[in-house]
Amino acid sequence: MAAQPTAQTAGASAPLNAESVAAVLGCLRTALDARDWQGSAAEVVSEIGQRLKCLRVSIGWVAAGQLRIVALSDGVVLAEGQAIPELNQAMLEAVHQHTTLSWPQATRNAVRITLAHQSLFKVQGLGGVVSVPLAHKGRVIGVITCERSITSDPLAVRVIDEVVRVAFEPQEIRWLEQLAEGLAPLLYLRYKLDRPFSERVRAKAIVLGYRLKDPSERRLRWSMLAAIFLLTVGLLWPMPYHVSATARLEGAVQRVLSAAQDGYLREVHVRPGDVVKAGQLLAELSDDELQTSRRARQAEVAQQENAFAEAFARGDRAQAAQAQAKLAEAKAQLGLVEQQLVRVRLTAPFDGVVIQGDLRQQLGGPVKRGEALLTLAPGLDWRVILEVSESDVAQLERGQPASLRLAAMPGQPIALVLARVTPVAHSTADGVRYEVEAWPAGKGAGLAGLRPGLEGVAKVELPARPLLTRWFMRAWDKLGMLTWSWF
Repeated sequence: MAAQPTAQTAGASAPLNAESVAAVLGCLRTALDARDWQGSAAEVVSEIGQRLKCLRVSIGWVAAGQLRIVALSDGVVLAEGQAIPELNQAMLEAVHQHTTLSWPQATRNAVRITLAHQSLFKVQGLGGVVSVPLAHKGRVIGVITCERSITSDPLAVRVIDEVVRVAFEPQEIRWLEQLAEGLAPLLYLRYKLDRPFSERVRAKAIVLGYRLKDPSERRLRWSMLAAIFLLTVGLLWPMPYHVSATARLEGAVQRVLSAAQDGYLREVHVRPGDVVKAGQLLAELSDDELQTSRRARQAEVAQQENAFAEAFARGDRAQAAQAQAKLAEAKAQLGLVEQQLVRVRLTAPFDGVVIQGDLRQQLGGPVKRGEALLTLAPGLDWRVILEVSESDVAQLERGQPASLRLAAMPGQPIALVLARVTPVAHSTADGVRYEVEAWPAGKGAGLAGLRPGLEGVAKVELPARPLLTRWFMRAWDKLGMLTWSWF
């Protein structure tokens, strides 16, 4: 079964002449000039029929593991690739054996299965039939079948079974093989470029079906089962879902201590992170000018008291009333200075933590009235601010549970509850973010060591939904936004 047909071997030993080579090139040029792949096949069969004086020339094409006839030179209209059953079987015979088959054979020494060719030969009453496979990269992709009718020309006949018939000569078969060798890659390329997308999908589906039935494709079957299982889980099995956001701790109440007046910073007793008690001295401003002003006001008060006493002793009521008014004014000025002296000492209004204001590098420096010096927050009364992406904020609402892990304490999760979604966006380096306020779900023992200013990552728990459903909804939202932007 390994031997080549005698006609093929005989033809191969004789090189083509210049006229035959020109004819091959002419057929290839005709195929290239056609508008599409189907047109190329139709033009080629017509050219071959004229060249070899055939009754009919056909091209069969292997697609998705099936052979269908795509072009006939006799003008018969094909219905979904169906033609004469004997012709289809003859083509399959050549495709399965991957070699050229002909009947009648040029010599009796060839050992090939040609039952389908003999059947076509007898049923159609032909003078000769030959099938040449179209091969590309070691794979048969099609076949050319030529049929020749009975002739009365005594110069080109063979007597077989006492019937005058015309067989294909070895040189003609050799020419067909040379044409098939050049035509196969050309038709394959045009087929790949011209076939519709639906046909490509159908072909791949059919090939996949054949592979799944193949006993050697065990790995493919297991892969398909795993893919189906994952797809089913992704579509039907609800899975936990959460929204991640960067988070920071802030005091629930923050108190800013500012300079009561212009002056100079003299003493600083705390730094950010220090725990302070209510009434504890935090910082002091220079009071030299105020002390001088207080002594001056004290002297003025003493002077007015003496003037009032003298006028009262003399019985001068007008002078006494005037001295008494000036004394009251002097005491008021002295009281103001005393208040200013008290306010140069910054004290903690409550128990808490210093979260901002490192003033140790500013000792002796000037400060302006109203300038913020220190910021305090209650030590155990704090809130969490989540910075949520604009694509996720629509899914959040008050009362949803969340969990927080701080960078300083990654092993200690903190339960939270969303308290408020701020409807105002702000731009950050990572894009537009919305601030969401959350409160601790409980006052556990582990919360006592927390300090405002710590940062971490929070995850807000959302209702469980199938994974693929969630991905589809997100992709649909993005597609809707892109469509709105473009159109």
